Amino acid sequence: MKKAVCVLCLLAFASPDLFCQDEGFPDLAGPYLGQKAPGLTPEVFAPGVVSTDAHEFACSFTPDGKELYFTRRESRQSPTLIMVCRCADGVWTKPEAVPFNDTSARAGGMSFEPMVTPDGRRLYFSSDRPLAAQAGPGGPPMLNTWFVEWSGDRWGAPQNPGAPFNPMKTMYISMTRDGTIYTTDVSQGMGRESIAVIKSVNGTFQAAELLGPPVNAGLRTIYPFVSPDEAFLIFCRSKTGEQKGEELLVSYRNPDGDWAEPRMIDLGMQAGTPYVSPDGKYLFFTGGERGKSDIYWVDARVIGTSSMGR
Repeated sequence: MKKAVCVLCLLAFASPDLFCQDEGFPDLAGPYLGQKAPGLTPEVFAPGVVSTDAHEFACSFTPDGKELYFTRRESRQSPTLIMVCRCADGVWTKPEAVPFNDTSARAGGMSFEPMVTPDGRRLYFSSDRPLAAQAGPGGPPMLNTWFVEWSGDRWGAPQNPGAPFNPMKTMYISMTRDGTIYTTDVSQGMGRESIAVIKSVNGTFQAAELLGPPVNAGLRTIYPFVSPDEAFLIFCRSKTGEQKGEELLVSYRNPDGDWAEPRMIDLGMQAGTPYVSPDGKYLFFTGGERGKSDIYWVDARVIGTSSMGR
């Protein structure tokens, strides 16, 4: 099988070694890195390949399902990097760091939480690389939103989207088909985050607007994922009392345009950074030990709707 994989790579690419599986590395043929589809109980996604002994979180696929982006940090002293796996001729590559990572800003620099837009033209992410008006390395990291644009065969250089995203205003981007963005508003500081909406009018992003109740309801509310047709919104909310932690909730859009009372998604574990696959079949999320988590997936029926808005 490994020999056949290398032959496919040789025919398709000028540098076959990049795409041939290493000795001892599993063959990754078929949709979703060749993984067996999960049921209604969450399972670790691609163990030993995507989810490893490192800290992995926050994933996103391109609309055609042929590229997977996710975040990895090998240790607390290591840089936080965006990784990519690509599918060519039905065979997936092993994860590699994307070229637009930047570890020069500070020791253990950070690029994380990639999110590809529904049209595949942009990839948004967070990074501690300094803005022109911000101080250089030293002190706490200054996290901002960045994006890269698809140029036909590769991602371009990272760009600063400016206001209302920066400086240090937003985190975790999710976009609808019409260009409306849902994001975590961090302008009030960590621990007081809320979900905000940024609308695009004639190609210009407007000021961020915080959602009201029942989505933002006085608790820390983060990591929104909105379906491309804006039919439902999944997000993470901090639990209080004896059951401290984070849980995922889903809210559906009412006919009047308001968001309905959120319902908890029963995953049997703490969860964050939700993402629904482009085909609407699977819910991906971050779970496991804090600082050493994995990427999980589960059948999207746990969300509670048969129409996933893709």
